[in-house]
Formats: sequence, C-alpha cells, structure tokens
Amino acid sequence: MTFRQNPLFKTLFFSTLCAALLGALVLFHLIPQQALKPMNELYYFPATDQTSTLQQLLFQPADQWQLLPGTTSSLGYQQSDFWYKTRLSASSTETALSVLAPFLDQLELYVLDNQLQVLQSHQLGDQQLYNLRPLPTLNFVILLPASAEDLWLYAKVSNQGANMLPLQRSSTLEMEHQEHLAVFIHSLFSGIFLCLIALSAGFYLIYRHSYFLAFSGMFFTVVLIQLEINGLLFAYVWPQSPDYNLVIEYGTVFGSLFACGFMLSFFRGSETPVWLRWPFQLIAAFAVLLMLASPWLGAYWLKKSGVELVALTGSLMLLASFWLLHKRHAHAVFFALALLTMLTGIAVMILRSKGYLPAVVLTNSAMEIGNALSALFFVFAMLQNLHLEKNKKIAFQQQILQQQQHIQQMQQKALQQALTEHISGLPNKTALINRLGQLDQQRDSNFYLVMIVHQRFRQIERALGVEEANHTITGFSKLLKRWGEQQRQTAAQYPALFALERDSYAVLITPTDFRSQFEQLRYQLDALLKVDNLQLDLGTVYSSVHYPADCAKASDTLDLALAAIEHADQAGAYLPYEPLYLEQNLEHIHLLSELNIALQDDLLELYVQPILDMKQQKIHAAELLIRWYHPKMGQISPTDFIPLAEQTGMISQVTEWVLNKTLLLQKQLTDAGATLRLSMNISPLDLRNTALISRVIEAVKSTSYSTVPLQLELTETAFVDLVKDSEQALKLLERSNIRISLDDFGIGQSSLARLQGLPLGELKIDRDLLCQAVRLNDDTVLRYAVMLGKSLQLYTVVEGVETLKELDFIRRLGADAIQGYLLAKPMPFARFSQWLIDFDQQGFRLN
Repeated sequence: MTFRQNPLFKTLFFSTLCAALLGALVLFHLIPQQALKPMNELYYFPATDQTSTLQQLLFQPADQWQLLPGTTSSLGYQQSDFWYKTRLSASSTETALSVLAPFLDQLELYVLDNQLQVLQSHQLGDQQLYNLRPLPTLNFVILLPASAEDLWLYAKVSNQGANMLPLQRSSTLEMEHQEHLAVFIHSLFSGIFLCLIALSAGFYLIYRHSYFLAFSGMFFTVVLIQLEINGLLFAYVWPQSPDYNLVIEYGTVFGSLFACGFMLSFFRGSETPVWLRWPFQLIAAFAVLLMLASPWLGAYWLKKSGVELVALTGSLMLLASFWLLHKRHAHAVFFALALLTMLTGIAVMILRSKGYLPAVVLTNSAMEIGNALSALFFVFAMLQNLHLEKNKKIAFQQQILQQQQHIQQMQQKALQQALTEHISGLPNKTALINRLGQLDQQRDSNFYLVMIVHQRFRQIERALGVEEANHTITGFSKLLKRWGEQQRQTAAQYPALFALERDSYAVLITPTDFRSQFEQLRYQLDALLKVDNLQLDLGTVYSSVHYPADCAKASDTLDLALAAIEHADQAGAYLPYEPLYLEQNLEHIHLLSELNIALQDDLLELYVQPILDMKQQKIHAAELLIRWYHPKMGQISPTDFIPLAEQTGMISQVTEWVLNKTLLLQKQLTDAGATLRLSMNISPLDLRNTALISRVIEAVKSTSYSTVPLQLELTETAFVDLVKDSEQALKLLERSNIRISLDDFGIGQSSLARLQGLPLGELKIDRDLLCQAVRLNDDTVLRYAVMLGKSLQLYTVVEGVETLKELDFIRRLGADAIQGYLLAKPMPFARFSQWLIDFDQQGFRLN
C-alpha cells in the first residue's frame, strides 16, 4: 500500500482542505488595522480607605506612584483595588478611548486637564447595566474631545480576577471599524462552533456514543466563555442584567468536566492503558466536588480554581495525545492537532495582550480560530473512530457469520447422521416416519410397506459378539442396497430402504409390480449370508401393509406392519397384514387396567441411577426410572406400558405419581444432608396438559426445603411432536426454576434446528453415538454433539457408559458428566442411599 492509498493520508488531506477553506473565509479580515496611537507610560497606585476617592488620591505624593513594568497593563490575580494614571497626548480631532478587556467589575474613569480639573467622569464595568454605557459597544468606550494640550486620565479598577487596564486610543472611525469587525469575527466562529456542536449532537442521537455528547457539552461551554470574554453575551443576551460572571465561574469547571468525560468515553474499550485514564477520572471527580462547594467558595476562588483546572486538563490532554502519537494510536494525529491548535490560539492571544505581537484581527481572534480548528480536528477524530468501529463491527459480523455457517454445517452433518442408521448406512426409523408423513400430504399415494425382521440376530449377536454382529448388519445392508439398485428406475421414488433397528428393516415398494419385486427381494435375502467365512442364517421374516387399502393414513402403516410382524415371527414366513391382528389391543387394555390398579395401590417403584460430574468427581445428580413388578406377569418394562399410557391419556396419572415420589425422595435426601438434583422423565403429551403443568409448578414451589431445582427429561425424538403450546409450557417450567434436560440426544432429527430456541439446561447424549465412536475409533460425531452442547452453554451428560474404553473417549472430549453401568446400575432408593454413603466415604474414583 502506497502512502497516498493510506486512509490516514486521505483524512489528513481532507482536514487540511477544510482548514484552508476556513482560512480563506476570514482572509479578508486578517489585514492589519491602522496602527493605533501609542499610549504613554502607565502608573498604578493601590487604593486604600485614605485614597478611595479621586480628591483623596490627588493629594498623595507623586513619588508614590509606581510605573507599570513593560507594555502590559495587568497586575495578575489581585483582589485589591488599584488606581491607574497616564498622560493623554493632545489631539486636534475627536478620539475614542477604549478599554478592550472585559472582567472589570467596577471601572471609574476621570479625564483631567493640566490643572487637575475634572473634564469627564464615567462609571463603567461589568457590574453595571449594558444600557448605561456611554456608547453601546462591546468594549468600554468613551469619546475624548479635541484638545490643544495634554490631558490626564485617572482610572480606578475594582476586580475579583486579574487586575488590568488595557487601554487603546484611536479615531472614532477606527474604533467603529474595529468594533464591527470584532463582532463579525466572533459571530462567525461562534456559528462554526454551533454547527459542529449540532453535528455532534446529531451523531449522538444516531449512534448513541457518549463522546459525541461530551464533545457538545465541552465546546458549548467554550462558545459561552468566548462570547462572554468578547462581550457578546453581555451585550445581546442580557443587557438589563450585569451579573453574568456565572458563565466564566461555572463554565471553566463544566468545561473541564466535559473534557474529562470526552477523553474517558472516547477511549473506553480501546487499548489505552489504565494509568492514562485515571488522571482524567480524578479531575472529573474534583470538578464535581468544586461545583458542589461553589456556594461556599465564592466567585473569586471558583473562577480561579476553574481556570487552573482548565489549564491542568488541557496539559494532560496534550500529554496524552503525545503519548498516543508515540504509540501510533489510530486517533493520536487528530488529537495532537486539535490540542496544538487550541493551545496555539491561546498562546497567540496571551502574547498579543503582553505586547509581543501586533494587535491585528488575526492575533485578536487567535483563540477563536484555534478553538474552531481544534473542534474541527476533534470531529475528524470522532468520525475516524466511527469508521474504525464500523470496520470492527463488520469484521465481527463476518466472524459471527462464519461461525454460524460452521455451526450450520455441523448441524447439517449431525442432522444427516441423525437420519442415518450408523452401521448399515441406511435411513433410520425417524427418516421413515418423516417419509410417511410426506406421503400423507401427497395425493394419490399408493405403496406397500414391507417389514423385514431377523429372528436369529440376537442369538448371533450373543454368540459372535457385537463387532461380528455389526459385520452381519453391514453384509445384509449391501444385499438390500444391491437389490434396490436393480429395481429402482431413474425417476422413480421406489423402492425406498430404511433400517429401523439392528435386526429390523422397512422397504417401500410400488404396487405396480409388487409381487415380482417382493419375490426377488425374498429370493436374494433368504440366501445364506457369509460373514468372515461363516454361513449365517438370519431367520428373516416379512410382513406387509398396503396403503391406502389397509389403512386411512400412510403414517399408520408402520404400526400395522409391526403388529403383523409379531404373527410372522410365529409363522416363520411372510404374512400380510390382516385386521384380525388388532385383537391384540385387548391385551393392551388389560395391561392398562392393571396399570391403573398399580397406580392406585402404589405398586410401582422408582429406581435411581447416579450421575457423576467429571470435573468434581462427585455424584451431583441422579435419574429416576420407573419400574413395575406385576405379581403374575413379573417385571414389565416401561417400554411396554408407557406407550400405551400415552395413547390412552393415562400418562398424566403416571407423571403425577412419579412427581410425588420424586419430591418425597428429594426431601429424604435433603434431610440426610445430600444435595443432589433429581431428574424425572416427562412425556411430550404432558406438556399439552396445562392443568398438569400447573400442578407440577405448584408442587415444586411448595418444596422450599431443597435448594437444587427439579429437572425434567424430555427425549429428543419427542421434540418432533412439539407444538407451540408445548414450547410455551417448557418456558413456563424454566421460569419456575424447573430445569429441562434433552434426553437421548443423537437419535432424533428435528430438534437440532430448534435447540437454540428452547429453555434447555442439560443435554444427554445417547449411547448409540458413544458405541459408534468406540467401534469406529472415530469420535467425530460424538465430538460434534459435545461441542454443540457447549456452544449452547448446556450441561453435557453422556449416557450408557459401560467400559473404561468408552470412558477414555469421554474424557478426551471434555463432557461434563457420565451415566451408565460402569458407575452403577439403576437401584432402589434404599440401596442407593447406602451406595451414596459408601461412595463418599471410600473416595471411589474412576481410573
């Protein structure tokens, strides 16, 4: 990048151009004025009680008058009254005598002839009304008549600040020209200031950056102080009230406060060191204290302290800009230029008042010009800061976009994995349910759903082991895919292949040539499968359902095929669906009646399985699992009666029973001194039961004895059926201090896109992902699941940990907790209490 291509070069060029235009605007008014008539030597005498009047003063010896040194007419900060006298040279024309500087509280002027007779007397000063001045001008001006002899001027000054008497004598025409020119220059620069202040205030309303507001306040006080110094406020704002010194007294303090606020807000969040900011913080605090103490300080000390505070603030700002310039800070150039132009204008004004520079328009308006350029450079610095912030925001947004794209890619990959059976590579049961749902929405859908189940797979898996059984699944999948490729036409949607479980598959076949395709399928799949030189007979059986001939909804075909396959297991062959198979619902009804009795007689039991926090190596939570031991039918699995309870609406009674038992167990744990989070499962149907949700919330609120919130587990597959009311119920539970856990993560499909919008506190990763990682020695999918949980700030638990090898995988991935047989099997609560005591006392740690 060349120097001209550097953005700093463009900014400096623009600022130089603006400064040139500003200089051209006042170029016409920078022509030196006609040299004023020089004043004679000026003498001063302290005013006392004995010399308070002119008559008393005239009797004082002449040798007590002291010559004012140099060309200055200032005695510095004095609170005393002083008399001044000087000789006025003879003039053939009428002249004007003016006191240029303001801040003269009381000014008594006397013009005397050589015989010390009073020719003129005037009472002037800031404490008198503007309308009472001899001439309505900004300065204190009196007219002197033509005189053939020298005259004497006596002046008494009463002032609370710097005691001064800057005199000028000129023709009346020159005086009027100087007056008009001064008003124009002051008005011009005040207008520039106000435009910049309005621009900054507008930027504050748009961008809400506090340094714009501080800049407006800082330079608004500068404008007020300049107007007061030049007499414009006194002349035009309140000519009927002379008490306007509050502008100077408080303006300097407010200016320092706004300047410190500007520096602090401008560099907030930047790389500037802390030691560069704390001096401004101290000055701002002192300014606030000074304003609070102003009623007791008085005007003199408030004005003096304010001026010294302004000088200190300006010096610190200049030193800070030099340090930032040394460190090549982005805004240092404009800061240095702004402060240098401001201080240069003040220095020129001081040198002009001391007599070291000629009194021309340029030197008289040096402070206004310097402040205007300073404000312009400060505006450039703020605009540059906006530009840099915009670039940072764009870069940050691009980074966020890249992260979002990366997360979307991870989600898409995880979604693809969630819709695929990991061993066979075929679409899984969730994908089949989605496909059937789509077929429900299509008109004229017509197909056969064929269910394929391996009767002897479990026996083969027990005999050969999990790894060899997985080889069997892979080999069978290859045969199934080969048949599908032979039958599938280019534009046809059928046949469609799905892997439901490790031993069951589903195939969608078009009814056009169903018999021929099905016979080829049976012929090809009934052949002996050879795996690692072993000829395996899987004992494959089939059932089929025809839609729409056998059912009214395509999504029901899977349930009917499952009902038919149970009879096909007994027949050992192919069995199409018959309505008689629905008679098995009688058994379900009988089971549900037994479940109702079990709930009433409290025959169910909750088993507890602990969860280990990997970082603290402590049992921090436990999952409650429902168990039903029937006196006649023996142990009944929850997978047998929970789906039936959901279908009939009895699930809410089961949930209430589990909730009551959970709260009772939680109280027992609390009384025993254990602070564990108990987690219970909840059905997605419960989320639609508003009465049940209300009872859950009220029951939890009544348990004030526990500080650990209750946790509800909802399976990932249940998220497919979530509706808007269910999501609102989840948010209501979360606001009631009930934690929500996503269970069995990794086997669902639609929840991935909805996780971010749900009030989840925990993510439980299904064992299938862990088994796949160990089997393939590839933790990519499992790692993505853990990363997704951490990116959503969810507590991540891996379920089904049974071996040390699996534990090693989890440790490498950094999951928060584990649950599984390696730690402990589900156990009754009484045994769990003793197990928990043994765990704490023996200091058991996993190796």
